[in-house]
Amino acid sequence: MLLILQTMGAKTAKVIETKNLTEDVIEITFETPEIFEFKAGQFVTIRIEDQIPPCFRAYSIKSAPNNSNTFKLCLKIVEGGRGSNWLNKLKIDDQIMFIGPSGKFLFKENGKDALFIATGTGLTPFTSMAEDQLNKGYKGKLEILFGLRHIKSIFYQDELDKLALENQNFSHTITLSRPEDDSWQGSTGRVTSVLEKMDLDPNNTEIYICGLKEMIDEVIKTLKNKGFSDESINEEKYD
Repeated sequence: MLLILQTMGAKTAKVIETKNLTEDVIEITFETPEIFEFKAGQFVTIRIEDQIPPCFRAYSIKSAPNNSNTFKLCLKIVEGGRGSNWLNKLKIDDQIMFIGPSGKFLFKENGKDALFIATGTGLTPFTSMAEDQLNKGYKGKLEILFGLRHIKSIFYQDELDKLALENQNFSHTITLSRPEDDSWQGSTGRVTSVLEKMDLDPNNTEIYICGLKEMIDEVIKTLKNKGFSDESINEEKYD
């Protein structure tokens, strides 16, 4: 198995920081022996060594490319999920083996405005894309529509608020489908219901969607009703 991994260009990394973002979402920062080059929107495939034989799980990179030897992942702890539960048990200095970066879910620098639509940890590649484009001085409008169920489910709000404060061309909307109480003063409803009310220009807006298949299918249907073509809709499905 090790020989197969080496043939596939496997790399190693060690854990240097872990954060609990919510009761079931974590962020892990890894350090690699050398500079780790990747493009915003790509993912890594990690060897999960919880039992024999091991398995492999893919996770989008949360951090923006910065010519360093670190990268961050954000993942949901799934009940019975081999990958997320094994990663959640890692301690500082524990090592992993991974393949990547991989993936073609990349930002199209075509001058159009961009709308990123995500639910749950589907937000992960969009934090990387948005930060990367803002660092590069992208002049188009960048907007994130982020759907969650509960107030307690919210993560990265401070980070998104900071990006919006520092960049006039960036904005975000967090919408909750089932807020627990009246303390929530933000948007309510599923991302599709919010999307239906948005005034979008199909000719000057590139769409990026990430999340579970059911949500993506519903969003695409809504976008088609708004006049968007297949060419302007980009998607990354999470299992």
